[in-house]
Amino acid sequence: MQRINIIKSDATESYYDCFDEFEKTIVADQRFHVNFRTTKATGIKLYLLKIAVKLGVSFRWRSGGKRIRFAMLMGASFDKLFPAYWWKGDNYVYMYDAWPRFLPYIIKSCKALNIKTIFFSSHKSAEYFNKQASGINAYWIPEGIHVQEYKWRNYNDKNIDVLEFGRKYDMYHNAIAPALELESRVHLYEKVKGQVVFQTRADFIDALSRAKISVCVPSNITNPERAEDISSMTLRYLQSMVSKCLIVGVLPEEMKELFNYCPIIEIEEGRYAEQIVEVLNNYDQYIPLIEKNYQAVTESHTWDCRLTDIYKIITTENRNVVC
Repeated sequence: MQRINIIKSDATESYYDCFDEFEKTIVADQRFHVNFRTTKATGIKLYLLKIAVKLGVSFRWRSGGKRIRFAMLMGASFDKLFPAYWWKGDNYVYMYDAWPRFLPYIIKSCKALNIKTIFFSSHKSAEYFNKQASGINAYWIPEGIHVQEYKWRNYNDKNIDVLEFGRKYDMYHNAIAPALELESRVHLYEKVKGQVVFQTRADFIDALSRAKISVCVPSNITNPERAEDISSMTLRYLQSMVSKCLIVGVLPEEMKELFNYCPIIEIEEGRYAEQIVEVLNNYDQYIPLIEKNYQAVTESHTWDCRLTDIYKIITTENRNVVC
């Protein structure tokens, strides 16, 4: 059994739900004996990391034993890894939102913190990272999902017509909202910018199970200044599929590699309103696609699948180490 320390943030932002799903998967896996180490980002930690990055030094105080250290980061928030990653050892990171402009800082931070391998949720981020020839291993491990967290309802019991959660694609939303209102359709979305649609995770999961259509658009379209050219499959696509929602939106580049068919209804330029109404009026014809998506995700895109891939990489690397 592999011993592993999971460095866990004490933050409470809603996006940490995706961290929790992966962590639950690791804990349930019989290959690992897990200990959690709670940490938080502070000003002094960030200051120390910036100094180390600027000077190009690493914290290699002593061997950390045979236990693996593993952390999940949203963006380049490496400061939260102090002091756990000061020790030289088998240090790994899984990173979301690794935008290209931050790659030099990410590489320097990995070197300062003795990170031997980094896993990216984005294929293009891993590809860009490896082109830097930093000596640090990088792999693409797409986002996964803990299916047991979600539920679905019979199609006749779905009473939310269209659900937009997360950042809206404003141009699309502004086109479909009046048409859905005219049709007296139930349309849930963020009414005020920055205010969440659902107050609790339980409310969100329940609403997703009641939704017929989930609108999903990648960040390179909804927020291109931040995401640049990164078009990745986020958790919202998987959440929609395991809740048996039909996805209407834009297909991220990565999903063309992950699925051998088109799992969504791609929005038609110039026909936003007409298309969404047509899909709702002919919803039954899309049920086979919804069922196909559910089967594909539960078989191939869970965190259990992703953890198996990570475990293979870690064990292979450790076997190849020359002492």
